[in-house]
Amino acid sequence: MSQFTFLKTAAAFGVALGATQSLAADTPFDLLRPVYPMEWSTAAVEEGGTVYDFANFKVNEEDTFVGTPKSGSKPADFKANAYIADTVDQAYLDALILQPSDIRVNQAGYLTDDPEKQFYYVSDKCEEATYSVVDLDGEEVAKGGKFKANGTSDQVIRVVNAFVNSLLKRYTVEKTTPGTKVCAGKLAELAALPTDKRLRIKVGKQYSSTFIVSDKVYSMVRDANLKFFGVQRSGDSESWFHGPSHVHDTITGGWYDAGDFLKEAPTMGYAFMMLSVLSTVHPERDEDHYAFNHNEIVKTDGIPDMLREARHGAEFYLRSYEYAKGEIKDMIVNIGDETDHIYWTRADSMESIDPVPPRPVIHGIGPGMSAQVAAGLALLSVSYATYDKPFADSCLKVAEKLYAYAKEHFGEEEVCYQAFYSCSNPSKYVDVLAMAAIALHYATYEKSKKMDYLNDAAEDKKISDNSQNHKYESGFAGGWLGKPSGFSSAGWTSTYDERYAITSYAFYKLLLADKETAAKYGIQDSLRIDYTSRLKDALAKNVYNDAGSDGDNSVTLHFGPVDHRQVENFYYATPWYVKPFFNYAPVRYESGLILNMLAYAEVAKSDEIRQLAINKMNYILGANQWDMSFMVGVGDKNDAHAHNRTANPEGWNRFDKENMAERPVGYSYRPPVGALLGGSMSDTLLSDWNKYGSIETAIDVNATFLAANVLLSPEKSAADTSKKDTTKADSTKEAIVEIAKIGEARLAVVNNGVTLDVNYTLPTEQNVKITLVSVKGKVQRQYAPGRQTAGSHALQWNVEAIPAGAYIVNYTAGSFHQHKLVKITR
Repeated sequence: MSQFTFLKTAAAFGVALGATQSLAADTPFDLLRPVYPMEWSTAAVEEGGTVYDFANFKVNEEDTFVGTPKSGSKPADFKANAYIADTVDQAYLDALILQPSDIRVNQAGYLTDDPEKQFYYVSDKCEEATYSVVDLDGEEVAKGGKFKANGTSDQVIRVVNAFVNSLLKRYTVEKTTPGTKVCAGKLAELAALPTDKRLRIKVGKQYSSTFIVSDKVYSMVRDANLKFFGVQRSGDSESWFHGPSHVHDTITGGWYDAGDFLKEAPTMGYAFMMLSVLSTVHPERDEDHYAFNHNEIVKTDGIPDMLREARHGAEFYLRSYEYAKGEIKDMIVNIGDETDHIYWTRADSMESIDPVPPRPVIHGIGPGMSAQVAAGLALLSVSYATYDKPFADSCLKVAEKLYAYAKEHFGEEEVCYQAFYSCSNPSKYVDVLAMAAIALHYATYEKSKKMDYLNDAAEDKKISDNSQNHKYESGFAGGWLGKPSGFSSAGWTSTYDERYAITSYAFYKLLLADKETAAKYGIQDSLRIDYTSRLKDALAKNVYNDAGSDGDNSVTLHFGPVDHRQVENFYYATPWYVKPFFNYAPVRYESGLILNMLAYAEVAKSDEIRQLAINKMNYILGANQWDMSFMVGVGDKNDAHAHNRTANPEGWNRFDKENMAERPVGYSYRPPVGALLGGSMSDTLLSDWNKYGSIETAIDVNATFLAANVLLSPEKSAADTSKKDTTKADSTKEAIVEIAKIGEARLAVVNNGVTLDVNYTLPTEQNVKITLVSVKGKVQRQYAPGRQTAGSHALQWNVEAIPAGAYIVNYTAGSFHQHKLVKITR
């Protein structure tokens, strides 16, 4: 295992080199990051133990970067917002999740206004037990809590298959937890708990994972959630997680689809639209906690984070429009093929291939995808205007052309990879045509005073004539919203191709929220009331369609006109509140149902449905059969085998043709903070890099979950203490090599031993050139992007093929020159 260390060479080079430690600033979600057990013990759970014994792992050490931890050993503590993502031996994390506590909590935490704050105790004797709440030091802050029976848990099996590479297993561990009674505890029944402070629940000798009580718990989850978009960025995009990648694509930028390197129209377009909708509908819940590089939280960029991430997506589509010379049919929005789906290594390592192989593309953009992008661009044309007016104007210009194309070509098939997505059903994209029309009315009405786009959305009988039955079907009379069966899905939750709930919610929030808002966009109050009633009914029907008939508990939903009301029951099961859609990535569908429920709850002002949605969030974040949070970086117990090539080397498949064998893996596991994993609804949860169902990560899933978190987030206060003063010097100055007038260069230690990170800031636009040379002057790596904009920039080089020794980083920004010496050791 190699590593990088800094040499103090001020005398030789006239510069001061920085410390080797990672930056030590707080993260926006530090109160939710993993905290290791109070006691790193392998004793039985009944005796207070917290982890599974490493002796059970039976490890194959061949070609691994890390050895097996010794029994009783403990990993290094997580470092707050370490510039290089925390690198942890997967075995440590597996030892945690293989020894579930009988106390299951939402490992992020609970809202202060949650009237339940529900958690579980899994034990045959749970009704006889009591619980207390303690702080991180074990000091009691509340006691006397009691439980009530709330169902049973079946026997569950936890299987972990850790791999050296795609051919060799490192270890296999299986743990069976017997079925037993489940009791619910409600923290709201205790005396007031301290807020914004790490707490645990204690029953006998057992402790739960940590959690907090806070109004901002879900805004913290949102901040973690956003980091996954940085993991998935393609291009030279200041990813906090990897270096420039696929910079030779026909259209650079955008986000990778899932654990692979494909750039897919359905999922990337959905993520872009969702970011645009959320940042526009809820600007009061979009905060500037990060620079564009999510690891920079001291000198932020002055732009709210969801809005800035949305721009990254917009730039991809604007480049595609320019490439097509304005011909929508010639745009490219699908890049990569099966090769990119099976090739397994870091995203940036592909840049070291000489020559870089071209990536295949699909020419064209279908009507649904063009409408989806049009909606996002139209909203950005308003939201981004105060930050960059020319960019915002470009967004609106392209949005109007994309919508016109989508309208003209409605009924045609989508353009996407048929092997991965269904592209043929026009009814699948009527929802985003409605969203695009609504967004364009929002973006253009104040200037044009024209109602054309709103008529397209809700009135035009040429688009959809539903005038004969809309009174009885909770629908709209015409337009894209005038779907004959009502503007709702047919039993599917919100996903990349079911956008009914977010469209209805955006329509309400953007144009119908109150009398004054409606008047601003030319909508009379009587029409506002009518539209709002229909949207509420559509959202109710959407929730009902998703519900099915599973569970012994129900909530009554009403939809339809007063004289023809439909009364239906939404069913749910305790203790876990989840619906078994599929065992393939079920968290995807749970996240969608949560979004549907929260949208309905806000429009219909239903506290009951909102509470059910919160209880489902509890499941995803740790109050489940597995005692595990499915979001990496949130909660104490996370899966360590995410199906993500850049994060996880287990599927490494670079073949050494000369020796007819796989090369040793070139990087260690790096937790992809913010990734939402697939989960499980069966009695078995399997962690295995090659099993997509439970551990795959995907950009569209994160976008849906982001929406749920935003809908549960509070408004930011005018005196937001988490907002950083961007005019102040970096508070972690001791870890910076040198701050110069023109720019700064920072070198950070990389624990996985194969990459070198160079990070610099430009106060003004400058020509940049960076080279890595040997002490004898031989150039090893060179980066010359030309003129770059002001702000923070990140560069990551793969240096595994460079011999050990001393090297110099030469940095030029305009007329400024700086030199750094770094030693590569093996």
